[in-house]
Amino acid sequence: MLRRYVNSIAVVVISMLLVLGFILYLYYATQPSRKPAPSPPKQTGQKLNWYMQFSTKQQKSTAYTEEPGAPLAANGKPYYIGGVAVHPRIPLQDGGKATIPILPFGTIIYLDKPIPVQGRELSSMTVIDTGDVNYGLWPSHPYWFDIYWGSSNYYNNQAARSYGSHLVNYHWYEPWN
Repeated sequence: MLRRYVNSIAVVVISMLLVLGFILYLYYATQPSRKPAPSPPKQTGQKLNWYMQFSTKQQKSTAYTEEPGAPLAANGKPYYIGGVAVHPRIPLQDGGKATIPILPFGTIIYLDKPIPVQGRELSSMTVIDTGDVNYGLWPSHPYWFDIYWGSSNYYNNQAARSYGSHLVNYHWYEPWN
């Protein structure tokens, strides 16, 4: 009788272990595979570039034209639609230079709302020139910009005058040193 009792207990224990093993197998088999955390990128000798975003609100924007054959823009390159002039970093009357703008040459400004220029909606423009070098026109708008509207002719001059001046919001990025 004892032998039968021990055998029954052994069968029950073995059955329970099998059921428990089966349950554990199902649990771990249905778990998503855990991938190891990605390793940091290997050093390739390239330096990461960091940028800071700056923004300004309610700044004047105006429009200008240039005579055909005019000297190059302050950045030393030709004018083009989508280029803008900005104040120099320091007014000329205070010892500044027209070749050092408040926003570096090549900086792309991103407008909150597009501006129609010569039949195109421009939502970004590039700093190529300096203007109002003594801050005489818009002293309370240090981040004013002047949009190049094309070569001077009757129609472009009229279009630039029609644009007038508007208050705009925009942002730009500069390298973080």
